[in-house]
Amino acid sequence: MCESVDVFSLKTYVENFVQSTSSPINILSIDVEGFDFDVIFGASSKILDRVEYLEFEYNWMGSWGKQHLFDAVKLLDDHDFTCYWAGVDRLWRLTDCWLSYYDMRTWSNVACVHHSVVPSLASRWRLYFNKLY
Repeated sequence: MCESVDVFSLKTYVENFVQSTSSPINILSIDVEGFDFDVIFGASSKILDRVEYLEFEYNWMGSWGKQHLFDAVKLLDDHDFTCYWAGVDRLWRLTDCWLSYYDMRTWSNVACVHHSVVPSLASRWRLYFNKLY
């Protein structure tokens, strides 16, 4: 049995269902089977500027087949996010550490911290990354 569901852009969803327009969005987790960058790209600066932590999937499905992770990382860097590959007990920095083979289109998660909104978290991640490498 099929059921109809409402579909919203991130901007419309936040405008209609998030009560406060000034409080931070602590965690934004995006998992839309290959259309993650479309959601991020369609979000307004007003929304991205409120997000403290953002996580999304990267793979070969959906729009990722024609889009590049570098472009998503660059867009997020322009909004003061620092992005990392999120592995088991590991973080691999993507922002300002880009290597061409990172565009390998494998199933992975990217975790980004908004360093101007939560500098203490950004600092802890940077220290953790530097300790590992």
